[in-house]
Amino acid sequence: TMKRKALTLITLLLTPYIQSNIDITTLSDWDINDFDEHTLLVAKSSDTSTAWKSILAFSVSRPNCVSTQPIIMVRSKSSTNYSNGDIVLAEMKVDKNKPALLKLEQEFGFEDDGEYVHWFKLLKFPSFESSNRVEIKFKSQTPLKSFAVNTTGIRKASYVAEQVCNSPVTIQQTVSRLEKI
Repeated sequence: TMKRKALTLITLLLTPYIQSNIDITTLSDWDINDFDEHTLLVAKSSDTSTAWKSILAFSVSRPNCVSTQPIIMVRSKSSTNYSNGDIVLAEMKVDKNKPALLKLEQEFGFEDDGEYVHWFKLLKFPSFESSNRVEIKFKSQTPLKSFAVNTTGIRKASYVAEQVCNSPVTIQQTVSRLEKI
């Protein structure tokens, strides 16, 4: 009817944006969020009280929709310690296995709440795809705090993200409704 069309048009004009965002928390406390229009970021925060803002994460990106590109985010007091592209060596312990070499590259960093957040890409690391616990240990001379993450449910979180990625749903979109009219 004409009344319904007018109401729809008024609603479209009064609501300037449609947002399609993905924000899922699994039962094992993994967060699955849109990172950009092609990528989901699957992340879990540290359960270490002194480094609770540290994160272990990985990406699931279109078109392949496979869990890849593991990263960590860790904080320090100063930005002067590392530059983008710097390589940092640490250790990664998966479950009860012995610690293995962890080679990191800083992709970027930013200030947040009086601290500096370092975003590191994992270049060399042991498999943690079916782990229950991951520990990241930095040498004492680095300004970075060691931390641990309870990774229980990582396979399910990976599976869910891959399913969402393979679905027709838009991963991230902010479109003016006026453009659609």
